[in-house]
Amino acid sequence: MGSPRRHSTSRSLGGKAVDRVTASIQDSAGTNNADFSTPPDGQSGHMRRYLFTSSNPNRDGALENDVPAHENTQTAWVETAGGMGESWSDAMADWTEKTSAAVPDDVMGQYIINSPAGIRTHPYSTSSTVNPLTYASVGTLNKVHNIGEVWANLLHNVYAALIGQWGWSPDSRTNPDGTVGNIVYMRLFIDSLPLQPCNPNFLTACNAWLQADVNRYNGTNRCLLWKTFASKGLGVNAANNADIPSDC
Repeated sequence: MGSPRRHSTSRSLGGKAVDRVTASIQDSAGTNNADFSTPPDGQSGHMRRYLFTSSNPNRDGALENDVPAHENTQTAWVETAGGMGESWSDAMADWTEKTSAAVPDDVMGQYIINSPAGIRTHPYSTSSTVNPLTYASVGTLNKVHNIGEVWANLLHNVYAALIGQWGWSPDSRTNPDGTVGNIVYMRLFIDSLPLQPCNPNFLTACNAWLQADVNRYNGTNRCLLWKTFASKGLGVNAANNADIPSDC
């Protein structure tokens, strides 16, 4: 099925035209996966969602919102940045699942594999017992999804911190100018993406979040962000430490 999304018809406004996203469901090219191809601007991206075969009957990857939400956030990433791409996508899917001010653990892909454990190694959680991943964990990981879990869990904790500071609203998808935590989070999420360099890593992604907060909120959330990053080993100078700026 198609999912039309057109960019500006004028290059001066930021992109080439007629490059709507296309999508297919129960795609026969594979099983137990989903993917998103991202060609250059002006060419359509394409999402494929496959059947998952760990249960009988097979389960459709289009029927669990985690899957299309994740794939819709995909862009072109490589190496450690490949892990970053997977993590941003998981974090977006996590955000779409929130229906109240509560920040429960988030488990990806429970339906598609018919398992409460889901498709990641840990739930995304504010508990370091439930999810012990930190920046130091990246050095032991070599698969993009596993690397991605580290940053996605950190963003889960950023979300929780912003909800704790500014509260939650059910109109976050229709009121982008709101000042509550779930709206602030998504504003910073989107704003930080283009502030990263090509092939970003954890450090440049952190810097992008901090700069996004300066740009939109005059640095109001600076210390909150630093404390959350540092709690997962991305402190000042990011030497796997929990150091925060002296004025925080």
